[in-house]
Amino acid sequence: MAYKIKKDPIDKIPKAQLIFWIIVRLSMIICATYSFVTGDVVMGFESVFCFIFTHLWDMFQIFGNGSFIEEVPPLSQTMLNIIIFIGIVIGSYFGLFDKISWFDNFMHILSGFVCASFGYDFACIIQRKKGQCAATLAAIFALMFALSIAVGWEFYEFLMDTLHGTNLQLAKYGEETAMIDISKYNGEYGYLGLVDTMTDMMMNAVGGVVGMIFMIVLRNRKKKSK
Repeated sequence: MAYKIKKDPIDKIPKAQLIFWIIVRLSMIICATYSFVTGDVVMGFESVFCFIFTHLWDMFQIFGNGSFIEEVPPLSQTMLNIIIFIGIVIGSYFGLFDKISWFDNFMHILSGFVCASFGYDFACIIQRKKGQCAATLAAIFALMFALSIAVGWEFYEFLMDTLHGTNLQLAKYGEETAMIDISKYNGEYGYLGLVDTMTDMMMNAVGGVVGMIFMIVLRNRKKKSK
């Protein structure tokens, strides 16, 4: 079968969700423009990448060529857009990561929850031609998917710190660590960075477990109601 590029089926997107998608995309354009104008290249490129991520569902539909990827529901994109909006606009540009001590942990838990929710349905979609996917298999895939995304994010932070001189993993002295009592971390910024990284991973795991359980309960209820 010849490869075909489809038209974006925006009519499949619930109107309320589509409006939210547009708001998030416009926000990313504004954030990227503001960052580049003010010289914050890191946040500028992060906003650009997030803008691209707000179009994942559209790309699945356009370039899916009839594969299982086209069956990903619009709700998955909406949940991703929620993370992007809260993390970039509210967290970074309104400074909640700096103002609220637990905000970073909250974002990692939310990220784990959303990734596990997506992973659960994604496993069921992949297995659709072989019959109904077992809840146990979908749950395991969901949790592993959430943890894989968490690892990918830590890769990103490490590479940005190494190649661009940022301090996302809090592994060195800087503006981000100036108010931290380093004596609680054996007086070593390397140990502080390790604690920060492992805490992020554990929070993603917590969110992943909650998301996994949520999807098991949700999908079982839908089965019983049919």
